[in-house]
Amino acid sequence: MKAMNTVDLLSNRSLASLGPGAKWFDVYNALEPEGLSVVGGRVSAIGVGGLTLGGGISFFSGLYGWACDNVVDYEVVIANGSIINVSHDVEPDLFWALRGGGNNFGIVTNFTVATFPQGLMWGGGRLHRLEERDKIIEAFANFGSNAVQDPKAAMILSFAYSQGSYLAQIDMQYADPVPDPPIFENFSSSALPNPVSDTTMVRTLSNLTQLFNDSNPNGLRETYWTATYRNNADLVSFILDTYIEEVDPIRNCSGLLPACTLQFITSPMFKHMRERNGNALGLENEDEPLLLLNLNTMWHSELDDDAVLEAANNIIQKVNDKARSMGLGHEYVYMNYASQYQDPIAGYGQENKDRLVAIAEKYDPESVFQKLQPGYFKLGAAPTAPCVGSMTCYGGTSS
Repeated sequence: MKAMNTVDLLSNRSLASLGPGAKWFDVYNALEPEGLSVVGGRVSAIGVGGLTLGGGISFFSGLYGWACDNVVDYEVVIANGSIINVSHDVEPDLFWALRGGGNNFGIVTNFTVATFPQGLMWGGGRLHRLEERDKIIEAFANFGSNAVQDPKAAMILSFAYSQGSYLAQIDMQYADPVPDPPIFENFSSSALPNPVSDTTMVRTLSNLTQLFNDSNPNGLRETYWTATYRNNADLVSFILDTYIEEVDPIRNCSGLLPACTLQFITSPMFKHMRERNGNALGLENEDEPLLLLNLNTMWHSELDDDAVLEAANNIIQKVNDKARSMGLGHEYVYMNYASQYQDPIAGYGQENKDRLVAIAEKYDPESVFQKLQPGYFKLGAAPTAPCVGSMTCYGGTSS
């Protein structure tokens, strides 16, 4: 679908028409001369279709919600070959299902999305050694609790292993061209002096997505795993300890680039989900921020597949067990970060899953998109085969 990559600003300028094969860099680059943007991906080479159908977290989600919450119309080819337009007023059940339901209902050939005014912004990353880990973790947990005070701010905390050392990368983004706004005071040069590197500056959104893309090289084997928890600094510290414990034995895998990334699903995001006609994710009734864990590992050789997958699964299992014991577990599994062995649909809650299954039966009674379309994250369940050897694969965990 990469040829379906059009980006058109509609005549009223409040909406843009996006082809599913467009990449987010091209979308932002087309809209920036107009002083506009849309809610979309944070890595330049990511495509519109997959990110939006799985939810879609943005630098601007505190202000406007997720990418799926900003779609006002879908053009969809359904199982019988019909091309239909789907909105909150036309086919509202399918509209709801497409907001997080993935590829289970049809082939989306166009997204009409809301635009908003956007000029220059501030953002980049500061790399620190782990000697500052306690201060970084405490500041990060406080940011999650206080994010409601300034929805223009977004943050991602990543722990990584590179060239024999573990490091912490603090990525900060702010919707206005304001360096080091007060919401980030605990991450300033006075609070955390002498970073290994600092790329923060006033820049365009498209430039910022290119910066993120640089840390996601092509041509390597890669696995993603995810889980969601309640915000707690002690749990974040446990996540880091577990990550180091599981990465240490596989450090010699060729080309290994293991990252443990944390960010928040904030209270303003839940509010926008409620106010923008809802979605299938099962998060609308949340009020307190949630901690979203993403394990992203790259490596060179197929011979190391089992070792890498087992380490990732072990991290999820151990952290889920710890979170459950602390009363901090949550069942949500973010589709766009999930392993093929995880079951995001189950993480939406039984009521939403049952509703999605019923909608699929209405628009696809012969299960074309369940049985004939390749891929995963189907409505039935995650793969029943074990991930590696006799391992049990883990998704969300409730408290």
